[in-house]
Amino acid sequence: MARPTLYDAAGGAPAMLALAADFHARCLADPLLEHPFSHTGNPEHVQRLADYWGEVLGGPSVFSAHAGGHSAMLRVHAHQGGDHALSTRFAEVFDEAVVATLPADPALRAALHDYMLTAVAEVDTYMPPSAVVPENAPMPHWSWR
Repeated sequence: MARPTLYDAAGGAPAMLALAADFHARCLADPLLEHPFSHTGNPEHVQRLADYWGEVLGGPSVFSAHAGGHSAMLRVHAHQGGDHALSTRFAEVFDEAVVATLPADPALRAALHDYMLTAVAEVDTYMPPSAVVPENAPMPHWSWR
C-alpha cells in the first residue's frame, strides 16, 4: 500500500490552512519576523501560504492555478537583502506551528522540517539585489525522505 502524500498525512486543505494561520500569527508575534509579516500587503496571504504549502506537499495545484506558481512566490521574497537570522527564525517558527497544528507524527514532522530548511535556502539565493528569478520555475514537490 502506497504511503499518503505529506499533504494527506497532515490532514489536507484544512490542516494546511490551520498551519498557515498559526504560522502567520506566530510570525506577527515574533520580534524578528513581525516587520516583514506585518507588511505583506495581501489580505489573502494566509490562504495563499496554505495553498502553496499544500501544493508543494502533494495537494492540488491551487497556488499555481491562482497565484502564479513558484516563480511568483520567489518574486515576492526576492531582493530583500538576506538575513540569515531571519531565515533561521522563519524555519524555527514553522517547526513550532507544525507541532501546534499537525498530527504528532515524528516522520511527518521530520519531512516538513527538512522541506522548510530546503525552501528557506532556496529563497535565500534570491535575496541579493542582483538575483534573477527565473520565469516558470517548476513548483517543488516534497515527499517523504
